[in-house]
Amino acid sequence: MVLTTFVIVVSTVAHSSMAAVGAGSPRTDWASSPTPKADAPFVVVQISSRPTRAQAQTEAQELRRAGLDAGVLRSDLYAPMNKGWYVVYVGPFPDTAEGRAKAEAITLGIKDSLVRILQRR
Repeated sequence: MVLTTFVIVVSTVAHSSMAAVGAGSPRTDWASSPTPKADAPFVVVQISSRPTRAQAQTEAQELRRAGLDAGVLRSDLYAPMNKGWYVVYVGPFPDTAEGRAKAEAITLGIKDSLVRILQRR
């Protein structure tokens, strides 16, 4: 029951978030975003942190259905994140003014999301 309610809430938030950032209908050509160079910082929009990969992947899948390029990363591998979590994110974006602006625009439509600048540990 809790998982079903959670999925419905995530789906609703993701759908309303897409309207807020001016995106149209859900993408059908989804593919993961290019991976940044190992030594380069990059920007993501952190949507949530989950204790299990399965929970995070379920949420990311709902966001992808709503048209966002969502993924899951393991916090242990990225500074300055706290270790031990699976992070649902949108991105990555380059660590530039334009990349940060795109990320900020997405946060306006997704409650409790935040922009994070990450680098591999």
